[in-house]
Amino acid sequence: MKIVTMYLPQFHRVAENDAWWGEGFTEWVAVRNARSLYEGHEQPKEPLNDNYYDLLNEETMKWQSELMHKYGIYGQCFYHYYFKDGRKILEKPAENLLKWKYIDMAFCLCWANESWARSWSNLTEKNVWSSRGEDEQERTKNPSGILMEQKYGGETEWKAHYEYLRPFFQDSRYIRIEGKPVFLIFQPSLIPCLQQMLQYWTKMAETDGLDGVYFISVNSFEIPGFQAYLYHEPQYTLMHNYPRENVNADKKIRRYAKYADVWNKIISRSGPESKRKLIQGGFTGYDDTPRRGTGGSVIGQAAPQIFQQMLSKLLKKNEDMGNEIIFLNAWNEWGEGMYLEPDLKDGYAYLEAVQYALMHYKEEHVEIFYNTEVKNLAESEKLVERYRCYWRVLHQWMLLKERNCNIGEYLYRKGIRKVAIYGLGMLGLHLVKELEDSSVEIIYGIDRAAEAMHQSFPVVIPGEMIGMVDAVIVTPVYAFDEIYTVLRKVYQGEILSLMELVTDAE
Repeated sequence: MKIVTMYLPQFHRVAENDAWWGEGFTEWVAVRNARSLYEGHEQPKEPLNDNYYDLLNEETMKWQSELMHKYGIYGQCFYHYYFKDGRKILEKPAENLLKWKYIDMAFCLCWANESWARSWSNLTEKNVWSSRGEDEQERTKNPSGILMEQKYGGETEWKAHYEYLRPFFQDSRYIRIEGKPVFLIFQPSLIPCLQQMLQYWTKMAETDGLDGVYFISVNSFEIPGFQAYLYHEPQYTLMHNYPRENVNADKKIRRYAKYADVWNKIISRSGPESKRKLIQGGFTGYDDTPRRGTGGSVIGQAAPQIFQQMLSKLLKKNEDMGNEIIFLNAWNEWGEGMYLEPDLKDGYAYLEAVQYALMHYKEEHVEIFYNTEVKNLAESEKLVERYRCYWRVLHQWMLLKERNCNIGEYLYRKGIRKVAIYGLGMLGLHLVKELEDSSVEIIYGIDRAAEAMHQSFPVVIPGEMIGMVDAVIVTPVYAFDEIYTVLRKVYQGEILSLMELVTDAE
């Protein structure tokens, strides 16, 4: 399975935003100005190391690309803002990526085809960036409230739009399904000429030597002409499962839901009766009060551990549905509390959760079928024993930490300078971090999900060995005997259980 994350390009200055929202406005302005609205409300969100970046900075996109690869994110889906008469906004990050060929970032585009407007505009479908930034003076100056109007025109306008998209579609990094460039449309129901336009673009793509375009409809499932239909979360679930006016007097906000509850609704959704290809999306978190204030929505009690468990289920569910790709909301929606980028509170925990879920979602304890249950008593006992082993290791490891002991120092004293790590799941990744600052070098890793690994060292599948090491450390301690037997066929050196290390390393 491949994870593509939604990518917001609203992190650089443009003249329009300066005029509408104030000099120097970017998404960071709303994020910095956010305030806690009730007890326990986690605002403002703060990026790790005060990384309030500018997306026009080449080093920023390089850093994002490296972070993606390290934690297993396959690609980014840039929001594409294209309006009446070919007006564009926030287009520079994607255009720059097109120029910076060396940045290894797979990508696609999602056409956010709503008009931009103030909250008082009578448009029924609109993007309101910051209702908190509106005042009576602006209402007097612009009574219509329309900032960027969306009109679709005819073949002349469709041709101009496609010609703008062409170099993106033809880029070798552009994401494809069935050989076709992927293009999402956020509000297809707003396009009166939709079928004609899609057919016109398909013909243009075929003339360009492509197999067509892989059109994906977002949260609209009854409209023909698309190759796939995406549940865009958590918006779909909030819209259909929670009242619009779910006012909580204690929290003083418009709508509140619990993180685990929303995720459970996503995982249990069976989808409409249809032969059409459906993609079930997921999300990291949600809190749009930086943009909406007390009129906002919060999905509270989020935690990386819950995210990891639910993402594992989501990956398995999509695989069972025949999908090769899922869309996760989001990479950097800081103003809506949806992001994977490291923050001050959780650091890299959500990225680590993605990495772990990708490696382990196929394991037998990840059961989907919309009602999770252990199939029989033997399987239940096996699962309990596995987690009991994890608990023992972590307990012993914490005792080591409390005595200021370090596994790396212990290995070095034993004359072990170079190691391989078997199993790069939860315990394995913690071991990697502990050894990073020690005198012990990790030469390679061994894991069944080697292809999904993005580490600073090579990772091979069990049965393959590369390089010379002083010892192999096995982190799945519950299966040590079985793994030992497999390793002995290809390696005659020292094989250590992580349990042995955390018990003896004093």
